[in-house]
Amino acid sequence: MKKLLLFAFLCIVGAGMCACDKKDNDQPDPKPEPVRLNRDTVSAWLAGRSFYITDAWRFAGKDSVDMYKVDTLLPLYAKAAILNFYIQKGAGPIMFHGGASQFPNTEIPGNALTFNLNIRVFLPTEMNLTWNEEKGTLGVETARTTSYFPMIVPGKKGYLDPASFNVKMSAEQAKKAIVKPSMKFIYEDDDPKLGKVTYKITMKPMYQYYREPGQQASAKYFVYP
Repeated sequence: MKKLLLFAFLCIVGAGMCACDKKDNDQPDPKPEPVRLNRDTVSAWLAGRSFYITDAWRFAGKDSVDMYKVDTLLPLYAKAAILNFYIQKGAGPIMFHGGASQFPNTEIPGNALTFNLNIRVFLPTEMNLTWNEEKGTLGVETARTTSYFPMIVPGKKGYLDPASFNVKMSAEQAKKAIVKPSMKFIYEDDDPKLGKVTYKITMKPMYQYYREPGQQASAKYFVYP
């Protein structure tokens, strides 16, 4: 499960104003309202879209670790298993393209990565999406272990960080955007050695930019890492 999952904010008031305000108001500043997402909006932007896992971090107490450096196989898994969201009204499975290969980018501006993806064959990850109305975000849970992902541990749960959801862009908008589209999934677990740990996995949307006329099996995609 860890490998698969590894395979998805504060103004400072000026000192003078702060000193003055504290005399007139001893009440603490109200906490900002938590970000909540709309189920149908999230579903519409994720449905049928492919995502590349760009990074995964583990947090334990004050320590943070780049899991791509701890396990150098993880970046290879990420390039081979491009995820695809089969979501409707906040529910559905996560699949992956049954064949993905990266090739040198000579066509897309910037530091985009380019891939050839199989657009006909999708295989199960055994991760299922459900809408969490209480949190106002998307939840994900592993259902079972499969031969495709033998590291899957059933029953593990994560969720989409609502504040990180920034995928509402077309391909042209993504090319021009200073802050590139992405979203982050959070997964909490108990490690035998480290205790309670939190994993944060960043996923970025991929955009199809070329498919040969009549081609039904493969197409070219780009993603900004």
